[in-house]
Amino acid sequence: MAPIPKFRDESSGRNPKDSTESLMSHQEDEEEQHWHDNESRRRRRSRVQRISDAVGPWRWLIDGILFFAIIGLLLERRSSIARSGYCEFESTGDITGFAPKISQQIKKFVPDFSYFPDNASEFSSPATKQKWLDLVPTGLGYVKIDHPERHNNLPHRLVGFKNTTVFTTSVTHQLHCLHAIASTYTNMVTNNTGSNSKMDDMAPWHVNHCFEYLRQTIMCCGDTALEGEQTTFPGSEEGSDGWDATHVCKNYDQIHSYLESNRALNDVWI
Repeated sequence: MAPIPKFRDESSGRNPKDSTESLMSHQEDEEEQHWHDNESRRRRRSRVQRISDAVGPWRWLIDGILFFAIIGLLLERRSSIARSGYCEFESTGDITGFAPKISQQIKKFVPDFSYFPDNASEFSSPATKQKWLDLVPTGLGYVKIDHPERHNNLPHRLVGFKNTTVFTTSVTHQLHCLHAIASTYTNMVTNNTGSNSKMDDMAPWHVNHCFEYLRQTIMCCGDTALEGEQTTFPGSEEGSDGWDATHVCKNYDQIHSYLESNRALNDVWI
């Protein structure tokens, strides 16, 4: 029979008391560290509380100083914007606050020469006249303002309207001028000087007014859309006709609806 191996007790030389003391010492170290952590947090809270108690009676003053400092910075920013010439108003919009903000659309111009027929004599036809009338709202953009005192920067009211405040609108004025120029041009081309022609539209002062008015409105709108090579010129003509460009436009349907809702007149003309 093989001899039974003998295993040596590795712990035979260790004192149980030493092990117990080591464990107690470790626990005491943890408790002491925990106490120090709690004491540190308590002191921090106490310091914050002392600062809060000291500032408390002056809180309203500090808040007031911060409030006026913010107001001052905002006014300074507004002043610097004004000095720089930057305009915060809606582009080609109304600065009086009467007209609503109009949404924008991305549009590509599509030619429709039925407004200006190749045969100039057709410009005065009922069909062409109706197309122009369909462009403009009832009342041709003449709007009535019931409470003018609520609005700023109003122009001089139209004197032809008694006991009420009425103004016209730029976009319909522009369309009216364009139609007047087209009417004058077609009358000249067709030598139409009969009783059916509108002498007011053909008056030199009216046409000159419209040329200058449209010049300034075009420059005011300042459409910077990029335009490429022509797509409609006859023969081998080169250049740009503008029909391939994409533009940022106002929603004309919204404009039309707003002007009709606030119209001063029920007449339809252009």
